[in-house]
Amino acid sequence: MNIDIKKTYQADVVVCGAGTAGAVAAIAAADAGASVIMIEQFGSAGGTSTLGLVTPLMHTGLEGNPQGSYVAKEIIARMAEVGAVCERGSSFFDPMMLTVILDEMFLERKIRVLYHTTIVGAEKTGNRLNKVIVYNKSGFAEVKANHMFVDATADCDVVVHAGLPFMQGHEETHINQPCSLRYMLENVDVDAFWQYLEEKRQRPHGEILPRPKNFDDGLGLNNEKHALYNVFVEAVEKGDLTREDHAYWQFFTVPGRPDCLAFNCPEFFDVPDVTDAEQLSRVQLEGKLRVMRFLRFYKKYFKGFENATVSMIAPMVGIREGRRAVTEHVLTASEAIRWKKFDDAVVRSNYPVDVHGYMLRNEHIEGEKDALPYYEIPFRALVVKDMENLLVAGRCIGTEFVAQASVRIIPTCRALGEAAGIAAALNTLDGKIVRAEMEKKGAEY
Repeated sequence: MNIDIKKTYQADVVVCGAGTAGAVAAIAAADAGASVIMIEQFGSAGGTSTLGLVTPLMHTGLEGNPQGSYVAKEIIARMAEVGAVCERGSSFFDPMMLTVILDEMFLERKIRVLYHTTIVGAEKTGNRLNKVIVYNKSGFAEVKANHMFVDATADCDVVVHAGLPFMQGHEETHINQPCSLRYMLENVDVDAFWQYLEEKRQRPHGEILPRPKNFDDGLGLNNEKHALYNVFVEAVEKGDLTREDHAYWQFFTVPGRPDCLAFNCPEFFDVPDVTDAEQLSRVQLEGKLRVMRFLRFYKKYFKGFENATVSMIAPMVGIREGRRAVTEHVLTASEAIRWKKFDDAVVRSNYPVDVHGYMLRNEHIEGEKDALPYYEIPFRALVVKDMENLLVAGRCIGTEFVAQASVRIIPTCRALGEAAGIAAALNTLDGKIVRAEMEKKGAEY
């Protein structure tokens, strides 16, 4: 096929993907004085945190829960102004309002955003990436970077198009973690549902605790002591749910939406390759049927769901782990679990290893841990091996499978995006310089 290039775009920094990491990378690069072009296949930013409806920001495991990113602090502050985060400041948030806040920040910083645009190719010469090829309704175009490219596509799309090596799945099986198709329900009587949960919990003396403004809960096959466990077992026995439905179920309240709940399910345990388009299509198709099965289940078994309706089903499959880049340093499971520190560190975390499956599991590796209870991610894990001007950010940085199961949370990915954006703007591969600039701008560790 002959590709007729209709247009050429050029900027100091080209960010590929406007997801959790990419959006922050673009903002940080613009703040550092660079001109920025950002390419995104969907029509809004935020990736899994918005289009995937991943509403909670998991705790970093660090004292005080620092976000490790000054951009993340600004995002949370703006969300708080419109009542779109919970009173704790970050944990629960409204994904739809986050898309608006991100677009507002892009426009203020004059970032050139190419929505509805797909990366279809990349060209390199030696150890430099020359350009990426994109396609949208206007036809094919090429995008060039004066300084650097940031691959924040979550699945290393630029790396793959450039013919560079990558990793995927577990090192032995190459199977990816399970994925989910999340959804939100509205017209839920959340007070009545809380009362129902409290009654099922059977506290001493029949005590009913007052409902927090925001709360979450969940269970699976290994939660036999959970208040709703027998309810799910009964539903499975009667054919109202399947074993897969019971294997992983979780919900969150949504700030600013008093009659809304967001659900982290259904989960698909049989998608070995999350980059396979046919499998992703199956998840979207079958996932919607599973959502409707859940809705019927809620109406039949739970109080408060009598008038519940589906307000949104995620347009993006919730992928926990896909392709990962081969970088100058690949963060190992041992380094994460034993709290390894690095001279060129740009991010800290102590989020546990979170590998999904029919049974959630944490990993244990023998050996003495560092005295300080967190691990660090070196900047070299963002630098694509043997490349001068290509960085990765987000869940696709260079990690082993088990380490990635800790790295992949939203706060960490935002901080990784900030590090990549600053490095690209400053045109440096020196992690110490990047870390110093992050701290200068207000990133807290």
